[in-house]
Amino acid sequence: MTAVPALPRLGLAASGWLALLATLLPEAAPLRVATVTVFLLVCPGLAAVLALRPATARGMPRLAVLEAALLSLALGLAMATLVAVVLFLGGVFTATRGLLVLAVLTSVLALLPRRHGAREPDDEVQSGGGGSGGRGGA
Repeated sequence: MTAVPALPRLGLAASGWLALLATLLPEAAPLRVATVTVFLLVCPGLAAVLALRPATARGMPRLAVLEAALLSLALGLAMATLVAVVLFLGGVFTATRGLLVLAVLTSVLALLPRRHGAREPDDEVQSGGGGSGGRGGA
């Protein structure tokens, strides 16, 4: 892994800790609200998308970027909701604990090694050799 592709992933891993640090600012401070909101909407979902998708070459198609952005937003909101529900059901919910859990999840997902090479969809269940492939052949 080269240093250039790792830098954005390190920034993504640090984003949760920056949002957690922003909670030390006074309540309703614009910087605190902006930092925490951007983290909650973007970072956990983006870390999950980057961890689950294989590494791709530069120059992703425009629709793939849009798909990744929407998937990041949806996954981020789902992760935040899931964490909040678990903490509420456990009777230990605070905003700081929720951010802490999401910061840890984001860091772990962002620092996971990337998978290389996308799996090509198979046209056939069995490509060559062995059995009739369920086609009723001899």
